[in-house]
Amino acid sequence: MNRLVWELRRAQWRLGTFGLLAVLLIAGAAIVALTDILPLHRDIAQREADLNARAVHLTQPPPPSPDEAVAPVSPEERYFVFLHSLHAIAAKNGIAIPQITYQLAAQEKDDPSLRRYVVETTFSATYLQFRGFMHELRTLPGLRCERLTLSRPNIGVTQLEVRLQCAFLVEATK
Repeated sequence: MNRLVWELRRAQWRLGTFGLLAVLLIAGAAIVALTDILPLHRDIAQREADLNARAVHLTQPPPPSPDEAVAPVSPEERYFVFLHSLHAIAAKNGIAIPQITYQLAAQEKDDPSLRRYVVETTFSATYLQFRGFMHELRTLPGLRCERLTLSRPNIGVTQLEVRLQCAFLVEATK
């Protein structure tokens, strides 16, 4: 303790009165920076990140809802309404469909007035998301699920790997 007092008196003698005041001002500024400025800076950064996340959420349009086909003129228009509804139901249930294949199937010879479109997709979902998706998918008119494959890569994981093949039938205008 005596050594510390001796070093303080020696520093006062070497720095003088103005030097001592300068050291006290620097120490006071450091204390203010540590107690007020740094926490305020962290708070501003956190609020700015939250505001940016909210702004991104607000600029994205809401997920579309399934459309009702109000007597479209052509089968292609009804098919596009079906595709829009399929993606809207997936988005509503929190399912992202990264890969999907659309194709017009060959016309059947026994009934040329029907057009058959095949949609094949693969995606990942939880059990609850998948059940909600399939429940709402059944309400779409003209849709038939032809193949469904569910797999779980690991028994401890609740994510399902789903492969779904659907057919959409629409009556062609004459």
